[in-house]
Amino acid sequence: MRGPVDYAPLLAELGLTAADAIHVLAAAAGSHARLAELRRALVGAVPPGCAAFALGSLGRHESSALSDLDLAVVYRRGALDPADAHGAREAVAAALRARGLDVADKTFHSAVALDDLLGDIGGRDDTNDHLTYRALLLTEGAWLANAADAAAIVEQVFGAYTAGAITRGRYLTSLSNDLHRYYRTICVDYRFKVENAGKHWAVRYFKLRHSRKLWHLANLAVFCRAALLPDEARDGWLAEQLPRPPLLRVADALRPLGGLHLCAGLVTAYDAFLAALAEPDTRRALDVLAYDVREASPVFRRLRAGAERFDEAATAVVGHLWQRSPDHLVRYGLL
Repeated sequence: MRGPVDYAPLLAELGLTAADAIHVLAAAAGSHARLAELRRALVGAVPPGCAAFALGSLGRHESSALSDLDLAVVYRRGALDPADAHGAREAVAAALRARGLDVADKTFHSAVALDDLLGDIGGRDDTNDHLTYRALLLTEGAWLANAADAAAIVEQVFGAYTAGAITRGRYLTSLSNDLHRYYRTICVDYRFKVENAGKHWAVRYFKLRHSRKLWHLANLAVFCRAALLPDEARDGWLAEQLPRPPLLRVADALRPLGGLHLCAGLVTAYDAFLAALAEPDTRRALDVLAYDVREASPVFRRLRAGAERFDEAATAVVGHLWQRSPDHLVRYGLL
């Protein structure tokens, strides 16, 4: 995304006011300001041939002051020595932490070579980490340092799917399948993190029922819409749409399909979710909530009711896609 995310036209189309989406608007404005500040601070922080990205809620323009930062540093092997790339990643992480940001050392704990992400898509050496990088660089990768290198990296990731002479598919199915695969992977990853790795469950659970589900719904909607475009227009439209925030992707897909009005329920339900994640008391309550006493928690019950409202809105969107793009939804989204 270039420039601030503007939800005002969509809200007007839906008959909603700023008060109906106050937390969506605040997250977008805060994310834009945070990205601008970090980009200024990181000028010259990474060498040519390398780029730094913010993924996660900041990359989707949905972050709050409580959000951590998923930092990805990607470099081109041959253009930069791996040791220099790893050093740049550590320097960027240190600079961000010095500004008070919680930089997570999880999947994105070190710099990664672009060749490694693209060299074995779907193969034996294609790890979950590589899949994660590809999916998120394409759909929520906001550049932090070296904008030109970042744009070229994302373009090359997209091109890895479009260039397949046999496997790309008329509807760029190789890419849609990889995005489906990532979504199912994070759903199962929740089981591992909670059951085996001892991670806390509640915030992850509600993210699965809101932000992760919205991300997947946006991909389904965009590919269903793209299937109805002329063949020569499809790749360009997908490349333009995939980096947009999920709510806007859903709206852009539904508008020409006569289903834009269905976005109103998504927006208001998602606004309540973003409000909850931005509340320190709510986050603290979720962080200490034991699973076996969840029904006694007013916070849990409130967020679960919100998740059910979000499910209703998402189901209505899928129902409309079923009516307007059924062949693509069934053949490529379900079967």
